[in-house]
Amino acid sequence: MLAAALFGSLAPAPSSAAESYPKQPIRLVIPFTAGGGTDVAARIVAQYLAPRLGQPIVPENRGGASAAVGANVVAKSSPDGYTLLVGTATLAGNSVIPNANLPFDLINDFDFIGKLGRIDLLIVSNPKSKLNDLRDLVNLMRSNPDAVQFGSPGVGSPSHLGGELLKQLTKTHALHIPYKGESAGLNDLLGGQTTFQLCSAFVCAPRVRDGSLKALAVASKRRSSLVPTVPTTAEAGFPGVEADTWYFLAAPKGTPAPVIRKLTETLNATLSDESLKGRLQAIGVEADANNPAAVRKDLQAEINKWRPVVKAAGITSN
Repeated sequence: MLAAALFGSLAPAPSSAAESYPKQPIRLVIPFTAGGGTDVAARIVAQYLAPRLGQPIVPENRGGASAAVGANVVAKSSPDGYTLLVGTATLAGNSVIPNANLPFDLINDFDFIGKLGRIDLLIVSNPKSKLNDLRDLVNLMRSNPDAVQFGSPGVGSPSHLGGELLKQLTKTHALHIPYKGESAGLNDLLGGQTTFQLCSAFVCAPRVRDGSLKALAVASKRRSSLVPTVPTTAEAGFPGVEADTWYFLAAPKGTPAPVIRKLTETLNATLSDESLKGRLQAIGVEADANNPAAVRKDLQAEINKWRPVVKAAGITSN
C-alpha cells in the first residue's frame, strides 16, 4: 500500500521518483545476529552510504535459519525502497537444500542492487594438533576418517558446504557437526572435539596471528590480506576447494526501477571511497562494486555450484 501511495497515486515520472527518493529513513535488515562479520561490514557500509542518500540507514538484526528469517522479512516488505537486505552467498546454499522449504525464491523475489564485498574463509585447526598444512589434514581424513570431525555455523553455510566440497574433491571423509555460530564451533575445535573448521577471516585471522589457531589454507582463489603468508587451497595442492563468501544489497521484488538505479549508483560511488575500502579491508572484506545483473548471475552460479555438492553429500535441513 505504501508503494502504491508513493509511486501509484502520485504517478511521478521515473526520473522524479529517483530524485525524490529517499524521503525517510531506510531500514537495513541484516539476517544475522549482532557482532558477526556480516553485521560489522553492513554497519560500516551504512555509515558511508547514508550521507550520500541524505537519510539515516537503520540497521536491524533479524537472525535465524542461516539468514532465511531476515531475507523473508525483506521479501515480504513493501517494495518502496525503504526496506533493504544485506544478503550473503549463504542464501544460495540454503536454496538448494532439500526440505529447506524457504518461504521465498532467492532469484525471483528480490530486486538486486549490487555487491558489497567478499570475505575469505580460512581452514583452521587446533594449534596443538600435528597438522601443519592442508595436505596433512587430507592425509588424516584418508587414513583415519572416523577420527575427523569439522564444525560449521550451521547446515548449508559456506563453512559447511566448503567442508563437504573438500571431502568430495579429495575422496575422503569427515563428520560434519553444525553449531549455532562460528564461536561455538571454535570452542570445540580448541577443546579437541573437532579437527578443523572453515572460518571467516574476520573471526579467525586475528586468532591465527596471535597463535591461538593454526591456518592450513585459504579456501579462495587468492590469499587473504589479513594472513598473507597462508597459502590458498590451490597453492596447497588442492585446486577447486573454494568457499569464500560475499555480501550483496537487495530490495523486495517490484521496487521501482529508478529507485534501484539510484541505489546502485550511490552504492558503487560509496564503495569507491578509499576510507571505506580501508575499513572493510581491516576486517577482511574486499569491496566489490558492480550491478544488479552481476549479482543475479553470481547467485545463480553459486546455486549451480552447490546443488551437486549438496546432493552428493545427502544434506537435508533436518
